[in-house]
Amino acid sequence: MKITCLQSLTNHKYTQLLLTLLLLFVAYAVVGAMAAEVILSLILLIAIVLIVRTFFLQKRAFYFYIVIAGLAFISDCFYILFTQSSYHRLIPALIADSVYIGFLILSIILMLHKLFENNNVTIDTIVGGICVFLLIGDLWFLFYSSIHLFHPNAFSSAGETIQTFDLLYFSFTTLTTVGYGDVVPVSQLAKVVANFEAIIGVIYPAIFISRLVGGYNPD
Repeated sequence: MKITCLQSLTNHKYTQLLLTLLLLFVAYAVVGAMAAEVILSLILLIAIVLIVRTFFLQKRAFYFYIVIAGLAFISDCFYILFTQSSYHRLIPALIADSVYIGFLILSIILMLHKLFENNNVTIDTIVGGICVFLLIGDLWFLFYSSIHLFHPNAFSSAGETIQTFDLLYFSFTTLTTVGYGDVVPVSQLAKVVANFEAIIGVIYPAIFISRLVGGYNPD
């Protein structure tokens, strides 16, 4: 029984991660703004735990990464709750974003390595590839959040105040090259970062699809 559960976890290690990443979008639709930001940070923490678990690290390394991610979550909550003073919000927000960005970059690199080193295409390969695509969108959301932190006018939203979800929304509309135009980058840095995301949004699906076709074995 234990061996069967372990095999199931190994063969479908990205499924829980995919569900968690999809939950990230639903959270904003059902809760208020401040609560949504806390939930978003919590979902990122859970996603990091699931990502780290898929790599089957030694127990000491696993707990080290979890502690670092937990500290980032605490810093992010401090940033969210102390809304009256920009000075007190800046440092914990920068710490949290930096840690999350580092985790996501490392996770994307390791996941791509695992996905492309396997010659056989499985359901787990497809789910993992989808997870990488969503993680890229989350990574750029953190880039935009960091830019907005230092330059509040870096993005415009039809005259309205930019909220956290607006940046998440903008990241995925840019990644999928939809570009509705209701949220737009204003500063030069924001424009350059958005251009890079749009380029990746075109290149990654093409490379991933070619990987699926190349690894497909009808036998």
